[in-house]
Amino acid sequence: LQRFLHTLRIFNEDMARDWDALQSTWEEADKLWRNDDTRRRFDNDWQEMGSALRMYRERFAEEYEEFLLRRKWALDEYFDH
Repeated sequence: LQRFLHTLRIFNEDMARDWDALQSTWEEADKLWRNDDTRRRFDNDWQEMGSALRMYRERFAEEYEEFLLRRKWALDEYFDH
């Protein structure tokens, strides 16, 4: 049982690091997206795909950020941080 719990803890710590990296990447992408030059270049290069991605991000970005926060809180609570 102790071995299993140890393995589970290591797995959860690895997942937390992966999710932290993903959240960091998401935040960096958000900073770039707010830069008008970056958005214009993207829209010019990708046109319709850029519009679709912008609509998707506007619609789901808050829900995704909320999911990441809830997951972080759960991991922090689980690991007593």
